Amino acid sequence: MIPHISIIIPAYNEQKRIADTLFAVKAYLAKQPYASEVIVVDDGSTDYTTEVIKTVDIYGSEIMDQTVSVVMENVKNVGKGFSVARGMLKAQGNIILFTDADLSTPIDELEKFLPYFDQGYDIVIGSRRMEESEVEKKPFYRDVMSIGFNALVQLLTVRGIRDTQCGFKAFRREVAHDIARLQRTYRFGFDVEQLYIASKRGYRIHEVPVRWVHQDGSTVSPVRDSLAMIADVVRIRRLHAGLKALPAS
Repeated sequence: MIPHISIIIPAYNEQKRIADTLFAVKAYLAKQPYASEVIVVDDGSTDYTTEVIKTVDIYGSEIMDQTVSVVMENVKNVGKGFSVARGMLKAQGNIILFTDADLSTPIDELEKFLPYFDQGYDIVIGSRRMEESEVEKKPFYRDVMSIGFNALVQLLTVRGIRDTQCGFKAFRREVAHDIARLQRTYRFGFDVEQLYIASKRGYRIHEVPVRWVHQDGSTVSPVRDSLAMIADVVRIRRLHAGLKALPAS
């Protein structure tokens, strides 16, 4: 059976919280009327992330009647963007969602997204910067980074989107596959590239306010990774300068 929903979870050294995340995602999906799949892409973890995933699958399938995850392992650490793109190309769901391994945006926020696909949108993204968004515990430096980065994104690439970096985005399958094949940015700037590709291809994007709770334990470096993201944004326009919109169907 082709799943209606595919959930992609990129993970790097997440042994301490990937079990809770998987149990939460699978418990939610088990209550839904549609078929689904969970794809975890381990981005070359040096801890026991993959072993924890497999243990959760054994326990979940035997004790809690939860389905087994699809586990993809990168040979080395390549980047979150690479892992998301790889998961997208593997996913078979009609709707493909990727979410952060810490579930900063709770999985049940997916319910807000689905009606917009029925309205004809191709991509629905979570936003922490809309009036109705519920954001808890966001560190001051993260807020400053987000405001500055978004201003640069608006200037150089994707206009009209308040929050390009929220790690909770859903795509129609054919759209996800198209974008993943074209994607060339594999670390933290990949969200901007995906949305830039989508805008150039003519895909319809809708932004939805979501709940978001800061989770400790992030591997993001405020200075190093911010500079890397800025460099990515600058090069994204050059990478896709010749990209054309899809012909109208």
